[in-house]
Amino acid sequence: MVIRRLRVINERCVGCKICELSCAMLHRNGAFNPSYALIRIESNRIIGLNRPTENIDKPHICRQCEPAPCAEACPVAAFGADERLDIKIINQDECIGCEQCLDACSYGMVRMYEERAIKCDLCNGDPICVRYCPTKALIFDEVEEA
Repeated sequence: MVIRRLRVINERCVGCKICELSCAMLHRNGAFNPSYALIRIESNRIIGLNRPTENIDKPHICRQCEPAPCAEACPVAAFGADERLDIKIINQDECIGCEQCLDACSYGMVRMYEERAIKCDLCNGDPICVRYCPTKALIFDEVEEA
């Protein structure tokens, strides 16, 4: 079966955070605030004594794990499946805000917003972070699944 997955090419990331801003704007009704984003850019500056400053920027994305520890930790089974995209999604009406899914995610990609858990839903198959990444560090392409 061929599916599409969000991938990162770390070497291309320049830390501009446009992906964070576009994600937040789409998912939080126009809020231009990267803390609402479902993608996160980690930036580290390396300052050497005899060399210029180096930037190391790394996007962190939901890995769409299978099996998904976040979904398995949910005591009310608020996670459902988007079979078209082959990912887990969170039903906001069923989420009780217990945060057990946050603790279960090793990558820290489940967030809370208005007392409900949220995670990347791949923007219904057209990830906005990919669309606006100026360096093409984010790619949404086909992968072969066993």
